[in-house]
Amino acid sequence: MEYLTTLKNILIGILTFLVAPVFCQTQNCEHNLNHPNYHSIVQVVSSETIVREYILYVPTNYDAATATPLVINMHGFGGCAADHAEEIGGFYNFNDLADQENFIVAYPQGAWRPEKDDTYWEPGDTGVENLYDNDVYFLEQLVSEIDIEYNVDMNKVFACGYSNGGMMAYSLACNSSSLFSGIGIMSGALLDDDCTLDNPVPIITFHGVADFVLPYNGDQWYASVEETINFWLDQNNIPQSSLVSTELNNGDVVRDEYIGDTENSCVTLYTIHEEWGDAGGHVWFSDDIDGTNPSQIMWDFFNGNCSPLTSTEESVESNLTLKIQPNPFSNFINITSNSSTSQVFSISNLQGISLISGTINAFPYTLELNDLPPNIYILNVGGTIQKLIKRE
Repeated sequence: MEYLTTLKNILIGILTFLVAPVFCQTQNCEHNLNHPNYHSIVQVVSSETIVREYILYVPTNYDAATATPLVINMHGFGGCAADHAEEIGGFYNFNDLADQENFIVAYPQGAWRPEKDDTYWEPGDTGVENLYDNDVYFLEQLVSEIDIEYNVDMNKVFACGYSNGGMMAYSLACNSSSLFSGIGIMSGALLDDDCTLDNPVPIITFHGVADFVLPYNGDQWYASVEETINFWLDQNNIPQSSLVSTELNNGDVVRDEYIGDTENSCVTLYTIHEEWGDAGGHVWFSDDIDGTNPSQIMWDFFNGNCSPLTSTEESVESNLTLKIQPNPFSNFINITSNSSTSQVFSISNLQGISLISGTINAFPYTLELNDLPPNIYILNVGGTIQKLIKRE
């Protein structure tokens, strides 16, 4: 397999010199070719050969018989895929997280843009099926290409990015909501606001108050974080009144969570006031937030399915059905079920730590939850699982 990959890369290199291609890798990213996980997509348009590159990380426990989630992770302005894969994937342990949670990661290469004299993601769908002229099309094709070679769970395809890569992730939410099931942003900004959503897209974003590149409060070029969050609340039909705000890390971080009434309708913002002893800057955040790494928080958000689950839902592991009202709730929930026998229940946080447990002897059942702080929780009743949302 390594021999075939090497041969493929050599042939692509020869081809690019023979047919005068459009180079989408830039001079300072030639080392992408030397990365052991280098891959490329080739398209011929009007006798020009377009080459788009990416680095692919496959988790150690990947099983071709099991559909596996996929995360597209995009570098910032002027970045190289190989460097991003080594920094975020290696130094910041995103690949270790992929091994732990069993998902595939693709680190694509942004195209060389002469007008910017550097590599750059170009948000917005131009409508053309051209790997160079349409980054949305390229990333959609990237997902298809990976799915051909690997068993991708197409219901769990996510995109995230740093800085300009975050801008591109927002654009994928606007233009490919039927493909991407969640979007994560590290120190990014919204550029593409021409949205046509086929369905709500869960959005999680992390932004520092001292970001000197993409200011938290915006400037003449970039929208503020508040404006961006309000834009996504509007797109996902989420009321601002759904806000649950929580101080974390002794106030160094504030988490704002908004959840709507439709499936997959949620937006979460982490405002970083301080990280590693300094004001939150323009970085891929890496300091634990109340004991959990930001990359892990992002994955948990992707994997959690942010539906408020206000209707009856049946688990694939159990014939038991539940109805929870109200949900979201303030102090208590009423649980009804088709069960005529007693059931063991537990409530845990998103990290899987059990907080409350007991036995329900008969339905309907009222559960007082005054002592739980506002947050998102997981309710397990007899093997049937639903998400609970407590608001202030």
